[in-house]
Amino acid sequence: MRVRLLRAGEGAAALAIAAGTAVPAPAEGGALQAALDQTGGLIEFPGLPGCGGWCFGALADDRLVGVLYACTPVDFVLSHHGEQRAWLARSVAEIEILAVDAGFRGRGAGTALLDHAERFLGDQGVRVFVAKVDAGDMPVLRWYRHRGYRVADTGESCTIDTPAGATSVNAGPVHERRWRLAIKAPGHAVVRGLRGLRLARTTLP
Repeated sequence: MRVRLLRAGEGAAALAIAAGTAVPAPAEGGALQAALDQTGGLIEFPGLPGCGGWCFGALADDRLVGVLYACTPVDFVLSHHGEQRAWLARSVAEIEILAVDAGFRGRGAGTALLDHAERFLGDQGVRVFVAKVDAGDMPVLRWYRHRGYRVADTGESCTIDTPAGATSVNAGPVHERRWRLAIKAPGHAVVRGLRGLRLARTTLP
């Protein structure tokens, strides 16, 4: 299994894989597909300094069989100001899509995608990875746990002590579905405190 950034023109194939799974995914033919088709897996967010997206593909015999899309959690970042906003923009990435073609599930494509994304983005300065998982999807929750992610209880947040002060990230508002936050800071522990999960400032540069 080989993993690389998507190339220009592969947007439709990537989103077709995402659409064939239970994960929420952008509609085919939308803005994400257009960006992927035009620029490939490195996406800049115009007007948002330091923010962007990255899309990786897993290939078996040169066939695209899995996709992972991670990006700056823009709404979360923009709810902060000054140095704290800048730190969060360069240090936090959200995994929005992680999908594998049905015929290749259970063969390591998802793990290869996640490992590659963590290494690649870690080299870019990302220190904290978050994913929002359907609270009722126990197999996916277990999958993230087995790969070093700490899973919050439903509705629970994780406090991050940034150099500019503490803030909390959560799984977002509850609408029709309930979500749980999975969070990881490679090489460091996410601990449970009296008020939920916490990632201490002393563990991060």
